[in-house]
Amino acid sequence: MGVKKALVALAHTLLRIVYHILHRKKPYAELGPDYLSSFKQRNEERREAAMIRRLEEKGFQVSKP
Repeated sequence: MGVKKALVALAHTLLRIVYHILHRKKPYAELGPDYLSSFKQRNEERREAAMIRRLEEKGFQVSKP
């Protein structure tokens, strides 16, 4: 079942890509090899800022090292 399941998952991914290309009417653009690591870095920075904001709303003083 593993091979069939993997093929269906791959077909689903390709179908989603094609759908978004046709729906947005924009050409496909490869995001690059370092996209995921930069995405994770930006997400971590946003999460840190949100946590600091929450602490400051509760009256704590937060300073970055």
